[in-house]
Amino acid sequence: MLTLLKIKVISYTILQLFLLPYVYFLKLFKDEKHIKTFGHNLAKRWGLKIIKWSNTNVKLIGTENLPDHPVVIVSNHQAHFDIMLLFGYTGLSPSFIAKKELGRIPLFATWMKILGCIFVDRSSARKALASFKEGAKKIKDGQTIIIFPEGTRRREILPFKKGSFKLPIMAEVPILPITIIGSENIVENVKKNKPTDVTIVISPEVNIHQMDKDQLKEIHNDIRDLIVSNFEKHS
Repeated sequence: MLTLLKIKVISYTILQLFLLPYVYFLKLFKDEKHIKTFGHNLAKRWGLKIIKWSNTNVKLIGTENLPDHPVVIVSNHQAHFDIMLLFGYTGLSPSFIAKKELGRIPLFATWMKILGCIFVDRSSARKALASFKEGAKKIKDGQTIIIFPEGTRRREILPFKKGSFKLPIMAEVPILPITIIGSENIVENVKKNKPTDVTIVISPEVNIHQMDKDQLKEIHNDIRDLIVSNFEKHS
């Protein structure tokens, strides 16, 4: 069952990527807004389709907290499916941070650039800071970005890396904490041909521009505490 899901995911992803040459046609007649809408619709459809194939039931809590302005989404990261869940179910047309090496992959890189991905060069602190400055400008221009401040995927919620929070601070936009519960079980349940229940909790946004320096120093721990609390409450 898992092998079949992998085949479907890979095949569907490739199919979606081969729709990207349509972007060059759009550039002849449409503006950048239409091109971005096309790219984000592609991502949303991709996310929804894969979650459906994985036999996952998604429950949303706190949809009234979804904003109509750019934010930095801060989420825990339990599984590969988290990106698909956030693309498919938040309705925010988000993008994400990626290693600069991913920006060299044909077609895939085109899609990421349309989405407004931030490619971070981690070869030096100076280059990483420059990447964050570029990302902050994209957010100010209207692009919502996802960050996973644990830095890796784990079933338990790891400490949040303080450096990840430079992006919302530099962009001067609110943080939208999102908690994902259950995605860590999808792969095992697919193997057993069982459905998975996933809950996505959208908390009220946190306006960091109202905070003083001492509060900003602890923002990574405060957001983590909130997400852990939601995770324990809804697990």
